[in-house]
Amino acid sequence: MISEQFVIGIDDTDAPDVPGTGTLARALAAHVEREGFGASLGVTRHQLWESDQLAATDGNRCYALTIETDHDILDVEDLVVDFVRARSVRGANPGVALLSRHSDMPHALAFGRRAQQELLKIEEAERYAAESNVLVRGLGGSRAGMIGALAAAGLRGGGKDGRYSDLRGIRELTGRVTAGEIRSRTALERILNDEGEALDRDDPIDTLDWIRPRIEEGHPVLRLRRSAEDRRVWVPIDRKPLGRN
Repeated sequence: MISEQFVIGIDDTDAPDVPGTGTLARALAAHVEREGFGASLGVTRHQLWESDQLAATDGNRCYALTIETDHDILDVEDLVVDFVRARSVRGANPGVALLSRHSDMPHALAFGRRAQQELLKIEEAERYAAESNVLVRGLGGSRAGMIGALAAAGLRGGGKDGRYSDLRGIRELTGRVTAGEIRSRTALERILNDEGEALDRDDPIDTLDWIRPRIEEGHPVLRLRRSAEDRRVWVPIDRKPLGRN
């Protein structure tokens, strides 16, 4: 059977003071690989529109992961729905979205971009999903998570928005390493300086214990600048925001 890639969007599975949707998305990625269901190509976090009208527990961020598997879309749907439903907290409004090669990705991306600029309704998510041939499911509560789930799938599918919160090896990187070590120990190949040039394998990098590459043109890209303390060493341009893992 031919392997296929699916983009899975997830949102609103949590509540205040409990592990968030990002933790659940990373657990799903690990479950996919542990069970031999497929390979995870990383989890990304996407920022949506923030407003006092939204009771967001994670700053109105949603999450997506891409998996590669030889299972069909119905198998993927069953896996994702069962996993998210079982692990969402009581009182949440979880939603999932599933984008495949048969989906109209640009139309789903348009919904994601709208969700970054305005407050959208469940009915709009359902309409965009139907028009885009993206499977969307509300798994409880008000089903409001369908909005962020579809937005996450569209933004991840577009390949130009978001930051990897999980990618093979990046969470084990600490202290000072070389560009070559990062390439050999993780799924990161594109390590660039602030002028867009690739670093040499022996260039030293201080990870600051937080490597979270951006997604650019569908690939993880780590961008670095020279350290102010030691010009021989490179450090990530993106620093760890307070309170985030």
